[in-house]
Amino acid sequence: MTPAKPTRPSRALSAEQTNAEVLVWQSRVRLWAALFAALLIFARYFGDRDAPPAERGIEVLIVYAGVTFLVAMTARREGVLARWVTWAMVTADIAAVFAVTYVTARPIDYAQALIGGFAVVMFAEFSHGRRVARAALWAIVIAYVTLIWPITGAPIHFLEWTPQLITLSLFAASSLAFIRIYGSYKERLSDIVDLFRRAEEGDFDAEYPVGPASPSDSVTAVGRAYNRVRAQLANLVLTDPLSGCLNRRGLEQNLAREIARAVRTGKELALLAIDVDHFKAVNDTAGHLAGDAVIQEVGEVLREMKRGGDVLARIGGDEFALLLPETGAAGAFRVATRIRDEVRSRAFQAVGGRVPVTVSIGLVSDRAMDENVAHDLHSRADEALYAAKESGRDRVMIWNANMRAFVITRTAENAVPRATARAAPPSTE
Repeated sequence: MTPAKPTRPSRALSAEQTNAEVLVWQSRVRLWAALFAALLIFARYFGDRDAPPAERGIEVLIVYAGVTFLVAMTARREGVLARWVTWAMVTADIAAVFAVTYVTARPIDYAQALIGGFAVVMFAEFSHGRRVARAALWAIVIAYVTLIWPITGAPIHFLEWTPQLITLSLFAASSLAFIRIYGSYKERLSDIVDLFRRAEEGDFDAEYPVGPASPSDSVTAVGRAYNRVRAQLANLVLTDPLSGCLNRRGLEQNLAREIARAVRTGKELALLAIDVDHFKAVNDTAGHLAGDAVIQEVGEVLREMKRGGDVLARIGGDEFALLLPETGAAGAFRVATRIRDEVRSRAFQAVGGRVPVTVSIGLVSDRAMDENVAHDLHSRADEALYAAKESGRDRVMIWNANMRAFVITRTAENAVPRATARAAPPSTE
């Protein structure tokens, strides 16, 4: 069976691509709305013989459906559409509502256009947001006043305009209330989506804001649920289950935060790379379960030895890292030495004295000049750790500029015999 290929992460869509996708989806709704409007026109015509003819309304709907279809096909084919097309289609929605009302309804029924207008406002808020919805609302108000102006007379007569103004005011107030309520709903829902996006990246610092004035709706309920499980999610995503320390993701997140703080304050920070010596011998002699138990015990020792603000993580099989904020080389060396001595003197129950357990530690301390220093800290701590192991293990080595040449040279020396062996011809004896 052929293994499935890993899927690539989807890239964020551009604004033009998003417009195209939205307009393709909206086209289905618009076409169904045009069909429903056509059925209403026929129902009105056959139910009321005094109603205006239906043909002109059907012609308007055919033109509207044709424009909708062409825009949808263009969006599907091109994959991108400019923002002005969105505004143009909302304008077409309003024009279709009022044109159909004008040619198919009697003047006394013109207020029905506001029902269709409210549907346009809801559709605009749902798909495009408050700005487009508000613009649609005021366009509908202007269109309605233009529609009824000839049948109310000018100059304005108060008694004739009063019912129309009341109706129009109710429409505007209801639309504004919907835009405000639903817009707030979408914004709060977007906040929750952002929290989960940050959680995917391992960032659980933020919580959903809930207070006495928070609406008692489903969005607030989801926000409260996220706040309740936030610590549990952080523990699952950022913690190594075997050692009880942070994992690599947790270390990188904390390292980025501490580097940013060190850049602001101008203080040093140190990183210790800690590796269990001869860990393979532990597995070979006592078994892999004992090796896991040693990792657990080393994790316990390190958690006991670290200071309050330090960040401890297991970043590999038998390798740990300890981040020491606001610590120079001298302070970091004292911490590393205490860790080495504590591990050396500890009676590890997992091996029962059959295999000595010690650690080698590489140390680097630096003043962060910018937020891109993380890679340098990792690589220099690894170089110091390599030097500690090459120098006999069970020791602490502080990184210096000459150490890199030492590591490169020793790596090259170790690679030569292997290369020679591979190149040597088979024996003929």
